[in-house]
Amino acid sequence: MSKLKKCLYLINLLERKGSLTLKEINDYYQYSSICEDDEIQPRTFLRYKDYIEETFPCYIEYNARTGKYELHRHKALYGEDDSLYDYLLSAYHIEGMTELALKHREKILLTEAPTGVENVQVILEAIDKNKGIECEYYSFNHKTVKHQLLIPYFLRTWEQRWYLVAEPDNHHHGQSVFALERMDNIRLTEGKMFPSKKITADEYFDGSFGVNHSDDQKPERILIKVYSTQAEYVNALPIHESQKEIEKTDEWSIFEYRLVPCFNFYQQLLWHRERLEVLEPLHVRDEMKKTIEKMLEHYSTQRKP
Repeated sequence: MSKLKKCLYLINLLERKGSLTLKEINDYYQYSSICEDDEIQPRTFLRYKDYIEETFPCYIEYNARTGKYELHRHKALYGEDDSLYDYLLSAYHIEGMTELALKHREKILLTEAPTGVENVQVILEAIDKNKGIECEYYSFNHKTVKHQLLIPYFLRTWEQRWYLVAEPDNHHHGQSVFALERMDNIRLTEGKMFPSKKITADEYFDGSFGVNHSDDQKPERILIKVYSTQAEYVNALPIHESQKEIEKTDEWSIFEYRLVPCFNFYQQLLWHRERLEVLEPLHVRDEMKKTIEKMLEHYSTQRKP
């Protein structure tokens, strides 16, 4: 069994069980599917501990007061937002299962991996070196390819796509969102280029749904009622990062959101069908009603097969 898989096992074990002594770790290890020896020896465990700190976005620390080992995330590197930590750790899990996944590929069905990932590295280099990027960009709206000279701000994933928020080199049009999958012949500029505005990704996307952004609209409070067991699914996979469950009964739950309503937001609400109802504000409720009425028109007459 590879060192990578054993280290992933230790990380997952400490995340699930909290702090443990080495004896407690070995008690669990003996019943795991990766166990090859009776136990992990102290010197071997220390090697794994060092490897985790050097390789993974986390580290194991010994608490002398409790006599137990604890798992910590590198907050100095990843801050308080756990999304990058989770994303990178999932990549190690995928790497660790490569051999078995290929062996049993007929047993695995996956959604498409996020598109545009091949361009992430060069954009991060541009951000790191204060450079711009040049590329040929295909527009769905105009069905044309246009040469772009852009100053990158930040990256975001949404619905299995990588996106870049950037501004043109002339600074005239402010920030726009570009899909990485539609960039071709991407390269760094020779000279340095600096954004005209100091803004973080959290500030830019505050109240946004997905990659939709509006300077004209402000986030508003939205209340949604979710019926039956659908509330459990909404709790497990939140509709938006601002989601809060503020009321709950055996028949329904009420969730509160803070966001700017947009096409993608309404589309997501409709995914839940009749088990979801917008309570307020009234204009969001009315928009949902109008959409449902338009949909009903398609089914109001009998169509020939």
